Amino acid sequence: MEVCHTSKQSLILIPDISGFTKYVASCNIEHSQDKIALLLEYLLENNSLKFKISEIEGDAILFYSYDFPFSAAEIISQCQLMFDKFHQRIDEFKRSKCMCESCQNLYNLSLKFVLHFGQLGSVMVKDYCKLFGKDLIIAHRLLKNKISSNEYILFTENFSNQFPLIGTHLDNHTELVNDIFNLEDIGDIGITYFDLKALSLKNRQGTTC
Repeated sequence: MEVCHTSKQSLILIPDISGFTKYVASCNIEHSQDKIALLLEYLLENNSLKFKISEIEGDAILFYSYDFPFSAAEIISQCQLMFDKFHQRIDEFKRSKCMCESCQNLYNLSLKFVLHFGQLGSVMVKDYCKLFGKDLIIAHRLLKNKISSNEYILFTENFSNQFPLIGTHLDNHTELVNDIFNLEDIGDIGITYFDLKALSLKNRQGTTC
């Protein structure tokens, strides 16, 4: 039986597939579930920093770590790796030239990330140990926001305080956007985000950010 623990300082990473609901609603369930499973497996296979996996939530994976000997640059590079591999997998489906609705609509899917740092507790539900706490709620609530882009990395002020951007390739990135989101029952949360597709494209072209 899994054993729960007392609350610990934790790094939270959630990659989330945008367009998932529309995709599932418009496609044959047998075909679409196979494609989504393969995309999620690709994210799991490219978990190079070896985050723990709490849950696979249909269109998202809840990664976390109680040990975080990583720099901000390493964590952001982890997100970029998952992002690039996600789109690489979609391109592989495209090259198969399958004309079924499930394959054609894959190209409308995109990927975004939320990074947060805070306290995670846990609670036993029958034989299952479930993560628990305000910071888990914050991370999930930030997946639904007013950002117009569908492909970005969003990190909270808590994350930035623990993993400073100073000295990283994002330190002087002119497209970093700072904002404050008000979460009902929680309050104001300071966040920073940037367009992940634009950054990945610059990196592929060898452009310094």
